[in-house]
This record gives sequence, C-alpha cells and structure tokens, in this order.
Amino acid sequence: MRSFLIFVVLVGLGALYLWQRHNEALSEPARKPETVASAQLTPAPRGQASEHNWMKRSLDRAATVRDQARAQTKEAQDP
Repeated sequence: MRSFLIFVVLVGLGALYLWQRHNEALSEPARKPETVASAQLTPAPRGQASEHNWMKRSLDRAATVRDQARAQTKEAQDP
C-alpha cells in the first residue's frame, strides 16, 4: 500500500511538471529580433573586469597565467 501511494505521488508530480512546462511554452511571448539583439551583452576586454566581479578577474588571471606558461614553454623549446 505504501509503494502505491509513493507511485501515485510521483505520477502526480510528473503530471504537474509536464502541465507546467506545457503552459509555460504557450504563455511565452514571441520576441522581436530587435529585442533579442539589444539584450546581448558584449564582454569587457580581458583584464578590465570590475573590482567586484571576482569570477571574471579570476578567469582573466587564469588565462594570463596560461598564456605566460605557453610562451615560456615555446621559448624553451626554440633553439
């Protein structure tokens, strides 16, 4: 009996999820091409992230270190 109740609850949650996804797809308004184009953001040049954007700064630093390591390896391999 307990497994039947668990099965009914899972089926009910699945049906609720599918119903919500179906209604979400229908109620979403169609965007105009101008709206989509203006919503795209251009990234900041490398190394010019805000002081509060620690994630971007750490990615910039990792890319800089990677480039330095590649340059050092290339210099060491060239006779």
